[in-house]
Amino acid sequence: MVRAIIQSKKMLIVLGTILALLLAVACSADNNGNGGSGTAGGVSAGDLSNLLASAGGAEALSQLLQGGSGTSTGIWVNGTGEASATPDLGIINLGVEALADSASEARGDAAVAIAEAIAVLKNNDIEDRDIQTSHFNISPRYNTQEVRRCTDTVMEGPIKEPEASPSLGMPVLSSEPVPEMIVAQEEKGQECRTDYERVLIGYQVTNSLSVKVRDLDNMGAIIDGVTAAAGDLTRANGINFTIDDPKPLQAEARKEAIEDMLAKAQTMADTAGIDLGKLVFLTETGGGTPAPFARAESAAFGFAVDQATSIQAGELDVSVSVQGVFDIAPSGN
Repeated sequence: MVRAIIQSKKMLIVLGTILALLLAVACSADNNGNGGSGTAGGVSAGDLSNLLASAGGAEALSQLLQGGSGTSTGIWVNGTGEASATPDLGIINLGVEALADSASEARGDAAVAIAEAIAVLKNNDIEDRDIQTSHFNISPRYNTQEVRRCTDTVMEGPIKEPEASPSLGMPVLSSEPVPEMIVAQEEKGQECRTDYERVLIGYQVTNSLSVKVRDLDNMGAIIDGVTAAAGDLTRANGINFTIDDPKPLQAEARKEAIEDMLAKAQTMADTAGIDLGKLVFLTETGGGTPAPFARAESAAFGFAVDQATSIQAGELDVSVSVQGVFDIAPSGN
């Protein structure tokens, strides 16, 4: 019973698909003025009727539908474009890290240091919306140390007593040999081994900020100010540069990509000795995100105490890729 229901559902789906195709054929025929003899994708109404009436018609129809659009025709070509500009936004990843015997003490030290750092940021005209906590963590810190442990051991061994011998002319009462006496003697020693174990050395608190700097000329002064305020607890994890509104740069790169695609398509057609038809498909396949040409890492902050930090923004590149499909024009047109 269940199998019969499933088979009935399958037939309904197949019949629905056939009906949709027949309607498409009929519409195509009306549009072409063929009075019902038109085709859609190379399949005529008569073909569909014969296919349905034949044995295994449903399976054959499924294969026909799947294979109807499997052939690529025309000229397929890619194009790439690129545009460069100076970044107008810098993002500094900085923060503080404190280590103390207790978690509360470490948290307090980090809280004081990060407050001093935020005060420096605001004094440099960094708005609240451009300061974001990116990471906060409290965790124990361990160290591995070598421990040597020794235990006392007792070794036992037989020790012979000296043999009895006649003394001072006293008569020997028996000619039998005097038996040896065995005495157990204990000797102390040590057995040692080396172990490695984790030892709690304190608690660590990390508080990191992601800071947007819109005045790039002020980035070095901001880093120097935060370092002076937070002291040895300061941590700088890198700098990134970007463009606040990349759309104009993307549009420039996209225009260059399309021009590159059109030139390639014309060259391909000329080389193959065919006429380039109209563009029938166009899509953007990738790119569009500013990529850094230059990037400053935290290692760039290692200057002498009396020398200001220097940050170079460099350039950013935006790359766009497109793909197009052209018809091949009939020869003689």
